[in-house]
Amino acid sequence: MAMQQLCGDACPRSRRRAFALQCLYTFLHLCRLRDPIINKVAFRPPSKHGYALDKNGNFILYNYRLPLVYGSDVLRNLGLKCYHVFAPKNGSKRISMLVIHHGDDFESPAELSPGNPPKREFVLFSHGNNTDIGYSFPKCVSLCKNSGVNLLAYDYSGYGLSDGKVGEKHLFKDIEHAYTYLREELHVPPENIILYGNSLGSVTSSYICGKGDRFPVGGMILEAGLASVMRLQAGSCHASCRFDVFDNVKHLKLKALVPTLIMHGTDDTLIPVQHSMYLAQVSEARHAELLGAAAPAEGQSTTSSGESRPSSHDSAGGKPPPPIALEKLPEDYIRTWWVPGANHNNIAIDFEDTYDRTVQTFFQLCKKWRSAKN
Repeated sequence: MAMQQLCGDACPRSRRRAFALQCLYTFLHLCRLRDPIINKVAFRPPSKHGYALDKNGNFILYNYRLPLVYGSDVLRNLGLKCYHVFAPKNGSKRISMLVIHHGDDFESPAELSPGNPPKREFVLFSHGNNTDIGYSFPKCVSLCKNSGVNLLAYDYSGYGLSDGKVGEKHLFKDIEHAYTYLREELHVPPENIILYGNSLGSVTSSYICGKGDRFPVGGMILEAGLASVMRLQAGSCHASCRFDVFDNVKHLKLKALVPTLIMHGTDDTLIPVQHSMYLAQVSEARHAELLGAAAPAEGQSTTSSGESRPSSHDSAGGKPPPPIALEKLPEDYIRTWWVPGANHNNIAIDFEDTYDRTVQTFFQLCKKWRSAKN
């Protein structure tokens, strides 16, 4: 599928809409209205928090219909532990974070040091819009249990118990604080940090991955991500300008050469699957650049056709994935999964078995990448 067809550029109406949006965004920026308007309309923190803290700071799942449940009680029989923390410690604005970890890895952060880091991979989880780390708790627990990883989830400014107001610029500071906590407080090696961005969270994950010199990581998962707000409004993945919002394309053009899994439902009516297909193309082109290889010709990219990488599946069924071999080709580091019939929020729920298998295989790829790198 040619890139123009993939991104809707063949439609004259899309081109006219894109030009009008470019003019509008430029005008709003010059009038200093861009950020206030975006902060007002783009962010949707839940009206009621999905969690609370008791007087000792213990994490409580806040369900408005059922009695309060401690997160530690939910995890006890799963061999998992959790604790809540605010970061940075000395900052005037604090970010609310939840750490879920395997009890056989470490009992408390006090045990950890640069010479004794956590043994398991640590997922840095960035949730979507209209949710918080309380509502995301079941998904995070399932990811830890089924894939054998530890996880840190955090709330953006203005979400959950995090201080401050919502804002695009604040998002990036928020994930920087979370990343710094993993590195400096838990002593997680950078190659063991796996970014996971869901919907809005794809923006912060792509941002960190695009700054590999400052924030090195060992892999990235993007679920139901967008190319950018302007591209979404214009119906064209090529419609953008310097004042665009949530511009994942810009970040991924600078991404580090790390394993990347991109998944998206084909029936997503909020963010069309073509956005993730385009992000996969951009990522593969970046990998080709870093490897000194020729980027795939337009229309020939193995990530644009809707077909999955060897470690992924295009349907809820399918055979187990074949063994992974790294030959240092651009596409070797990219895995895609376009989920037939899935919408924006149900991949991990309605396609649970294949989701678990796909994510587990991706973590195997990350381990092989670390071995090949070393």
